[in-house]
Amino acid sequence: MVLWIFGRKKRRFEDLKTKRMTLALRKLRIASAAIASLINNIDKHIHFLKARIVRLKQRSKDLEKVGMYGEVRMIKNEIAEMQKTIKKLTVTRNILEKVKLRLNTLRDMSEALIILAPALNVLRRLIKDLTRVKPEIAYQINSIRELIYSSLLDLGEFTRVTIEYYVATSREAEEILEEAMKIAEQKLKET
Repeated sequence: MVLWIFGRKKRRFEDLKTKRMTLALRKLRIASAAIASLINNIDKHIHFLKARIVRLKQRSKDLEKVGMYGEVRMIKNEIAEMQKTIKKLTVTRNILEKVKLRLNTLRDMSEALIILAPALNVLRRLIKDLTRVKPEIAYQINSIRELIYSSLLDLGEFTRVTIEYYVATSREAEEILEEAMKIAEQKLKET
C-alpha cells in the first residue's frame, strides 16, 4: 500500500514534467511561427523601400535636368538614409532566420540552452539597434525574445543548467552578428 502511494506521486511528478516540457516546446513553436511572420513583414518593408528608392532616383534625375540641385541633394540624402535602413533590416532578417533555424533545430535536439542562449544575446542587441529605426519591429522581436527566454527557463528546470551562463559567455552570438553583417553587405552589393 505504501509503495503504491509513492509510485502515484512519482507518476504525478512525471506527468507534470511532461506537461511543462510540452508547454515549453509549444512556446518555441509559437516563437518560430512569429519569427517567420516577422521575416515576411521585414521582406515587405525592404521591397517597399527599394521601390521607393527607384522612384526617388528617377525623380532626382528629372529634377537634375530642370536644374533644381538643392532638391536633388535632399533626395539623395533621403536615398542614403533608406539604404542604411535597408541594410539594418537585411541584417535583422538574416539574424531572425538564424534564430528560427535554431528553434527548428531544437525540435531534433535536447540541448536547448546551448543552442538557443546565444540567440537571446543577439536578439537583445538587435532590439537596441532597431528601436531607433523601426520600433514596431523591435517590439515584436522583444516579445519573441521573451517567449524564447520563458520557454528556456521551463526547459532549464529539467536540465538543471542556467541560461545566464550561456548568454553571458556567448562567442557564438558574436559569430552570428558578424556572419549576418557579411551576408547583408553581400546582398546589398548584389542589388
